[in-house]
Amino acid sequence: MQLKIAFAITLAARRFQTVAAEARQACGQEAARTSLLYFLEGSPRGLTQTELASRLEISGPSLTRQLDKLERLGFVSRRRMIGDGRVRLIMIEPAGREALLELDVHASEMRDRIFGDIPQADLETAQRVLDTLAARLAVHPGLAAKPS
Repeated sequence: MQLKIAFAITLAARRFQTVAAEARQACGQEAARTSLLYFLEGSPRGLTQTELASRLEISGPSLTRQLDKLERLGFVSRRRMIGDGRVRLIMIEPAGREALLELDVHASEMRDRIFGDIPQADLETAQRVLDTLAARLAVHPGLAAKPS
């Protein structure tokens, strides 16, 4: 059963990413850009570049390139943090919120088609299981290694 579930997660994730990419493409968005904007939207006081890179699990230089693009589009701004001028606080701007709202319409319709007929109790169970797996993998990334 564990092997079946592991394969099902992998297959479902690949297929979900494909469908999600189509929804983002309909709005002219990219995966990295979208995730970044969602994290900022959920943090009204902004995030430092270090916090954002950690949440996205990407390197600082990769984040800087994404921020440069988003800043040119007017989706985000970088502001000096009060008390420590060396640290930049990343804030989502109105244009970034508008881009997310447009994407949310497409994404919501997509999720309704995918999850619509699955009972709420089943979704809640799946959420608990996936949260547990994600937490274990985050805390113990070496789980696949054979114990010594």
